[in-house]
Amino acid sequence: MASSEADSRLSKVVAPALEKIVKNASWRKHSKLAHECKSVLERLTSPNKQQQSSSAADADPEASIPGPLHDGGTTEYSLAESESILSPLINACGTGFLKIVDPAIDCVQKLIAHGYLRGEADPTGATEGKLLARLIESVCKCYDIGDDAIELSVLKALLSAVTSISLRIHGDCLLQIVRTCYDIYLGSKNVVNQTTAKASLIQMLVIVFRRMEADSSTVPIQPIVVAELMEPVERSDADGSMTMFVQGFITKIMQDFDGVLNAGAPSKITLGGHDGAFETTTVETTNPADLLDSTDKDMLDAKYWEISMYKTALEGRKGELADGEVERDDDLEIQIGNKLRRDAFLVFRALCKLSMKTPPKEASADPQLMRGKIVALELLKILLENAGAVFRTSDRFLGAIKQYLCLSLLKNSASSLMIVFQLSCSIFVSLVSRFRAGLKAEIGVFFPMIVLRVLENVAQPNFQQKMIVLRFIEKLCVDSQILVDIFINYDCDVNSSNIFERMVNGLLKTAQGVPPGTATSLMPPQEVTLKLEAMKCLVAVLKSMGDWVNKQLRIPDPSSARKFDVVENSPESESLSMVNGNGEEPAEGSDSQSEASTEASDVSSIEQRRAYKLELQEGISLFNRKPKKGIEFLINANKVGDSPEEIAVFLKNASGLNKTLIGDYLGEREDLPLKVMHAYVNSFEFQGMEFDEAIRAFLQGFRLPGEAQKIDRIMEKFAERYCKCNPKVFISADTAYVLAYSVILLNTDAHNPMVKNKMSADDFIRNNRGIDDGKDLPEEYLRSLYARISKNEIKMKEDGFDAQQRQSTNSNRILGLDNILNIVVRKRGEDIRMETSDDLIRHMQEQFKEKARKSESVYYAATDVVILRFMVEVCWAPMLAAFSVPLDQSDDEVVIGLCLEGFRCAIHVTAVMSMKTHRDAFVTSLAKFTSLHSPADIKQKNVEAIKALVAIADEDGNYLQEAWEHILTCVSRFEHLHLLGEGAPPDATFFAFPQNESEKSKPAKSNVLPVLKKKGPGRMQYAAAAVLRGSYDSAGIGGNASGGVTSDQMNSLVSNLNMLEQVGSSEMNRIFTRSQKLNSEAIIDFVKALCKVSMEELRSASDPRVFSLTKIVEIAHYNMNRIRLVWSSIWHVLSDFFVTIGCSENLSISIFAMDSLRQLSMKFLEREELANYNFQNEFMKPFVIVMRKSSAVEIRELIVRCVSQMVLSRVNNVKSGWKSMFMVLKIYHFLWFQQFSQQQLMMTTKTLFCWLLR
Repeated sequence: MASSEADSRLSKVVAPALEKIVKNASWRKHSKLAHECKSVLERLTSPNKQQQSSSAADADPEASIPGPLHDGGTTEYSLAESESILSPLINACGTGFLKIVDPAIDCVQKLIAHGYLRGEADPTGATEGKLLARLIESVCKCYDIGDDAIELSVLKALLSAVTSISLRIHGDCLLQIVRTCYDIYLGSKNVVNQTTAKASLIQMLVIVFRRMEADSSTVPIQPIVVAELMEPVERSDADGSMTMFVQGFITKIMQDFDGVLNAGAPSKITLGGHDGAFETTTVETTNPADLLDSTDKDMLDAKYWEISMYKTALEGRKGELADGEVERDDDLEIQIGNKLRRDAFLVFRALCKLSMKTPPKEASADPQLMRGKIVALELLKILLENAGAVFRTSDRFLGAIKQYLCLSLLKNSASSLMIVFQLSCSIFVSLVSRFRAGLKAEIGVFFPMIVLRVLENVAQPNFQQKMIVLRFIEKLCVDSQILVDIFINYDCDVNSSNIFERMVNGLLKTAQGVPPGTATSLMPPQEVTLKLEAMKCLVAVLKSMGDWVNKQLRIPDPSSARKFDVVENSPESESLSMVNGNGEEPAEGSDSQSEASTEASDVSSIEQRRAYKLELQEGISLFNRKPKKGIEFLINANKVGDSPEEIAVFLKNASGLNKTLIGDYLGEREDLPLKVMHAYVNSFEFQGMEFDEAIRAFLQGFRLPGEAQKIDRIMEKFAERYCKCNPKVFISADTAYVLAYSVILLNTDAHNPMVKNKMSADDFIRNNRGIDDGKDLPEEYLRSLYARISKNEIKMKEDGFDAQQRQSTNSNRILGLDNILNIVVRKRGEDIRMETSDDLIRHMQEQFKEKARKSESVYYAATDVVILRFMVEVCWAPMLAAFSVPLDQSDDEVVIGLCLEGFRCAIHVTAVMSMKTHRDAFVTSLAKFTSLHSPADIKQKNVEAIKALVAIADEDGNYLQEAWEHILTCVSRFEHLHLLGEGAPPDATFFAFPQNESEKSKPAKSNVLPVLKKKGPGRMQYAAAAVLRGSYDSAGIGGNASGGVTSDQMNSLVSNLNMLEQVGSSEMNRIFTRSQKLNSEAIIDFVKALCKVSMEELRSASDPRVFSLTKIVEIAHYNMNRIRLVWSSIWHVLSDFFVTIGCSENLSISIFAMDSLRQLSMKFLEREELANYNFQNEFMKPFVIVMRKSSAVEIRELIVRCVSQMVLSRVNNVKSGWKSMFMVLKIYHFLWFQQFSQQQLMMTTKTLFCWLLR
């Protein structure tokens, strides 16, 4: 019972509204309403009335039942009191009179916002629930008035109702609210109201699904950010006033509820009629037999889809369910579980059905008339992008996606309206990104249908569609796990399409553009745009692969600019492998989450599956050329058994086999093909089938051969099989044999457009007289047979494909996806509705069944980096072609930048995976594009290639291995050109072999670089050599300088050398200074490569260079402080190098090498050696070996002087090094003994020992 204090509190909300209603009510039309309002006002304001109601409540026990109305405190109103107060508000809303409705709606909203209304609105529940449901329904109906202010009031009240914690909105009531907001969005003429309705819908979805995820109605909810949801039309307000208004509208409602809104920034949620979409009983009460009476085509499609999907789910669990459970009504599944999950399920299903709504035919290309479908797709997109863990993993919601959303994708992916196709792609992105673990079979079907179908159409694509698909692929690459998972689950699955491989090949074809001479629908600017976007996608694919391997191996990303944030709570982070289920639900209909499988991506298993698939495809390809050899290959490879029965099963079930060649093989008269044909025919069960149905089923799998004898053998066996399965139909198999021929002739005659004079029914009957052992078959039987054949052609499954789909890729044909792709490709000249027919839905359902039957149910999440090797094997060649050709032919900065970025990513992936051949292919190509071997051709793009090569050396130095040689060769050539540009004399000035007198007397050429003239004469031959173009594999720069060089060539060379200053020697030197940061294995590879490059430099007789030799000394100095084990390996390489160079025929080079070795030895002897170690001795062994091998007296004397200097400077640190020093003296003593007298030897030895003693 209410107290006076409570009445006074409640009356502050109710009384002003009732007074306005009374004031604006018409005394004729609204007299009853006015009387009700006055009665309530009188009771609220009069103490006597309160006492009377109190005594009446004591007298009537039923009147004391608590009602939904509360005062906001501890006092409750009885049900009768609540009804008496709310009834005038309900009636006022139903008047349709603006001035009466407005205060009523405002009052209802305030009651909800203040928490005065409590309980659950349920039209099928108790009296309290029905009262609240009537109240909400009355508010929803006020929308029909069509006033802008009323529309906003209705939206405010409804959003408050959904947001409220005390008033619980579930089931039908929630759907009614969503439907009303949807209707306001479609029907309102005010753009502000439309935007507010859309924002309110999104906020409601956030509330419903957030509560479902948390399993609590009190979970904090934050308001959406309206600005991120605005469409271009809605952004027309330049000052942003509309956005501010809608944001304020949403935020104020959310803030009116205590405990609902958390303090903090708003959360960022990214962004016709309904015809039964909001009915909660559409699925539950549907009987399959009632489908025949359905007049709504959309509902027919939806009902058939969900029923057939449900049957498919049950087929896999027949052994687990009792007979009674198989036929259980789907309503049980909806009712079980908490109401929050049921609400989310119903709203999701309603949106899916709205997105499938067929608009009027004239609206198919008009976005305004398609607004209902578009907003439903937008809401679904937002829902899926922000889906939580329960939605992503619950079997119920995954089943809803398979039943409803897949149908929506099927119907909308063929839309000619770009916004619909774009939203369909966005929804599919979310499915692949966040739901792929539970939708393996569905994604395997839709990916080729939506993405590859558009991507592989190079010559005649829809430009906008292709741009949408290319951006879709870029989005997929953001999460590095997605592409690897796609590869492991589809490209490594025998029964699935090679999605990753086809995607990369499709991108390559798009990047290369339309082949020359091919007719295209693209304008030149459009083609350029597509090529650029495809290039971006290829780079994104490589970046994604690189990011994944970095994550798996915990390699720090050197380029912090890559800001690829993995989607939070991604499925792969929660489970490595999830059972797909293919539409299955738990036996009890519970919302259990999909259990994680114990099977992870075992590398050996994946490798075997991939190899099996490749070998099987090779066998199928061979069969499609030479059937007998193909079968023989498959048997030898253990892909098919050697028995006729096993071969027959393979021919019947394998995808990708050429149907014509199957028929030719089955018609052969050799022993094995004949047995296979018999086994093939015997595998069919024709019991109870009409004759034409049996032929139709029989001929679906192959095409009858053209040779009469082959047809005869096949049809003879078919007739025998049919009569065996149906012994009472014909007297003998001869009858079936003749009739089969007659049916085939009729089918050709009736459906071949080349046949002008068609066979009539009487002709058909006349042709078949006396075939049943001399008797006639019943005329009615033959006429019905004629009618069925004439109406429905007997054809193979792929008959009816259009020309475009006949030209699909080989992998597409092998994996049997032509059938699916053809579904959404329109035939030219045909007026086909945008949505698909119920026959098409049935066809798609068969495809999903086939996929579910053949494909594995386990979803693999890749975890082992070895998987990446298989991916690289698939994509490296297309990637190399895609980046090399534009880099060679284009000078566009954007294209060049993308190509170089692609090279960097490809080299990173192949280097980290230690794929030598593939890595060297990319590194060599990039090194050639530097044009350092041919400086006369250097352009700006070549300079950029040099910078990219330096960046690769810096970022991936630990993984380059033998590829260091290519990079260091480019560094050597760059340094040569840099010195040439500065006019410094080349090394050959000091180290070249002496020229003979005739060469010295030759006059110098005048074609000298201006800067070289200042430095001195005699250098023109090097400038000339630089001008001439050389090959990449040549040791030096340029070619033979004997040819004439023009002044223009010289001027061009000067310009090119100046261009190289953009790089700078400091960046090149950084490669050597940072060698000390390389790991233990990488530094060895680096030193080996540098020694090889140095050997190439010094090998030239006419132009030897010591650049790399000096760098060897530097890096030995930088890395001398490494641990002994590593330094020992480094010195083992350097020691052999110094010995080889020290014994060079070029005396100047040998002297330089020994002097370099002396510098290193002096530096090394600064380190103290512990007792009983032998490293000093090992370090100085090159002196001993060169002393022994060299025939030059100058070298021997230099070595002795070097040893003397080391003794004089580092005598206190020498320990095990004495062995090598004395060995040098011993060899020196021996050699001098052979050349000089005993007296001279004694004097020399005495002098040397004096040096040592000093």
